[in-house]
Amino acid sequence: MKITIVGRPNVGKSSLFNRLVGRRRALVHDFAGVTRDRVIEPFEWEFGENATLKGEVIDTGGLGGNRFDAEIHVQVAYALRNADLVLLVVDGREGLLPHDEEVARLLLRENVQGRAPVWVVVNKLDDPRLEDTMSEFYSLGFEHVFPLSAEHKRGVEAIKDEIYAWSQTRESEEEASDESQPLSTHHLDHLPHIAVVGKPNVGKSTLVNALLGERRMVVSDIAGTTVDAVDSYVRIDDHEMVLVDTAGIRRKSKTEQGVEVLSIVQTKKALARADVALLVIDGEMGPTDQDEKIGGLIEEAGAGVIIIFNKWDLMKNKEDFTREDATNLVRRKMGYLNYAPILFTSALNGTGLKHLGDLIQDIVQQRSQDLPTKELTELARSELEVHNPQNAKIYYVHQTGRRP
Repeated sequence: MKITIVGRPNVGKSSLFNRLVGRRRALVHDFAGVTRDRVIEPFEWEFGENATLKGEVIDTGGLGGNRFDAEIHVQVAYALRNADLVLLVVDGREGLLPHDEEVARLLLRENVQGRAPVWVVVNKLDDPRLEDTMSEFYSLGFEHVFPLSAEHKRGVEAIKDEIYAWSQTRESEEEASDESQPLSTHHLDHLPHIAVVGKPNVGKSTLVNALLGERRMVVSDIAGTTVDAVDSYVRIDDHEMVLVDTAGIRRKSKTEQGVEVLSIVQTKKALARADVALLVIDGEMGPTDQDEKIGGLIEEAGAGVIIIFNKWDLMKNKEDFTREDATNLVRRKMGYLNYAPILFTSALNGTGLKHLGDLIQDIVQQRSQDLPTKELTELARSELEVHNPQNAKIYYVHQTGRRP
């Protein structure tokens, strides 16, 4: 079951998304256009004894009027082609606007109605008396219209009940294969999480798209296109994992209030739950002070790390800055990550990514090792023979945890 949420900017799509998945996953802000990529999360709803519904909810960028409009149209169209049910969200307080009609026309143009039903969700109806204004939304041409206030959770359980009832009566044309079944939240939580981090415009979203093999993330030359941290299930070199694309972290002096501050918080949260971080550096510029600070965040979070020099295809004719030069520069400026492997890639061309999945899996396994007390004790004692100014005596050393 795939449920796609669409609508113009700032009608409360992300608030509804968070209610349906049962946690605050998408960024919510009064500023229109915060969601730009597709954000996909699994859900599992329970309805009494032995009655459950599992699937995925897809939050999409708001349609209409901003600088990412063309890219967002591409993302929405892709999500709609794979939808089982579409929720068109409108603002009940503002009433029916031309932009709502434009989105409805887009749904009809994409022929969604022929493959998946469209339900109109009239959001922000905090006061039941506002439901009298709902009638005008029937003019959009869709049969089902539901009142709701996502912010105050009013009407959310009712629409979940309707979705469950509809799913039980819907006739499937074919049994979904095991591979096409949505992954449960439990399954995703137990896969390695790989956070893709770096400053703005170094090619993080392009790298994620290359690894996914599809145009999942909005890619733009404008720095700051990605705001949410976006999870994507992927298999790389036959290893299952979850890729987390994060917002680019600017220097503090260039960070705007509001949305970008929220995106930094999301990035730090992504690192906190990451097993491995891919630190993407602009190959043309080399490591900067900001890259060093982001590397410090990774070290502080306790994640494994792979350093990726992206856009390396642009350096092929520059003999004065070789891979060896780049490696030495990183080791000198970021000595606290001297254990991190370094890859030279072109995400745009898909080069330099061979065996990345095997390397990630190797790091995940290293982080999960249990070291015997005897080996640790012998190692510590041997080091004390070399350096022990306080004449300390070690009886034994024991490993207290894994995956720091």
